[in-house]
Amino acid sequence: MGQSKERMKITLIACIFILCVSIEGDAEKIGVNNGLLGDNLPPQEEVVSLMKMNNIGKYRIYKQEPTVFKAFANSDIEIIVGVANFDLQRISSDEKEAMKWVAEYVKPYFPATNIKYIAVGNEVLGKAETAKYVGYLLPAMINIQNALQKANLQDKIKVSTALAARDLIEALSFQAPSKGTFTEKVENDTSAVLKFLEHSRSPFLANVFPFFIYNSSRDSYSLDYALFKPTAPVVKDGNKIYKNLFDAMIDTLYSAMESMGYSNIPIVVTATGWPSKGNDVATIQNAKSYNNNLIKHVLSKAGTPKRPGQSPETCIFALFNENQKPGDETERNFGLFYPNKKPVYPVQFSV
Repeated sequence: MGQSKERMKITLIACIFILCVSIEGDAEKIGVNNGLLGDNLPPQEEVVSLMKMNNIGKYRIYKQEPTVFKAFANSDIEIIVGVANFDLQRISSDEKEAMKWVAEYVKPYFPATNIKYIAVGNEVLGKAETAKYVGYLLPAMINIQNALQKANLQDKIKVSTALAARDLIEALSFQAPSKGTFTEKVENDTSAVLKFLEHSRSPFLANVFPFFIYNSSRDSYSLDYALFKPTAPVVKDGNKIYKNLFDAMIDTLYSAMESMGYSNIPIVVTATGWPSKGNDVATIQNAKSYNNNLIKHVLSKAGTPKRPGQSPETCIFALFNENQKPGDETERNFGLFYPNKKPVYPVQFSV
């Protein structure tokens, strides 16, 4: 009996150790987004080589793309694949549509292609232009989750949705992370999403862009604070000191989730970055500072003041400048590389 208890104790310790290694390992490599919105982008096989050469370990695409799945097979690079907003209505309407999606875009490629997360929809909540998709979001997430469960993949691939921090929380609220709450406009829908994430043990996928918060609230935040430069002024929130806006935005999201009763859902940063062209602060120098400082911060495993030692998995937007991306000029100039694979500016992807 004593030996049995000892074996159980050893097994428990081993399981805890493995879990800790898994959690810590999540932020050991930086990731990138590729919106694929360009008519001059390199083939996916060349993308794999470029990423491996630069020690980039995660790759996010915004919709299913078989050429990506094939190219990234046996690469060990983790894939975040999106269900496009325009597919939400169809997939939410019938679980068979979700099963068809999983059968066509997941089962033929997994596990050779390391699909880790499925982001059902992108930035659906809080935007006027995506309001028409809100009613379809949660049903589509549930149907994809059920389809994965029927394929016995629910513990291997996690289902979530990517939401924009700036659409969920007022810009000035990031000055007091401990008091973070979701806006009244999105709180009911966000609460329903969080309930799903807690039940399915999935992470909160967050698009976190200090660039947009600084650009819209320049009187409230300094540029150095947005660029990870540890100079005054910093934000003091109770006994916590914030030296960069990125950490403040993440901790504000954690506080907002806690205010709704969800304190154990981890955040994965599915998009963050800084444009190198398009307005007075969208410069190569600022983009270089932001992304290099971001990578150094994330890979240091420093975490945030609210979650010290727990750096979130983080993907930079974007791998390439995308000449067909709609919106203003900044939207087409977030790339770390030009489409010819030459760097826009030097980036150190490992520490």
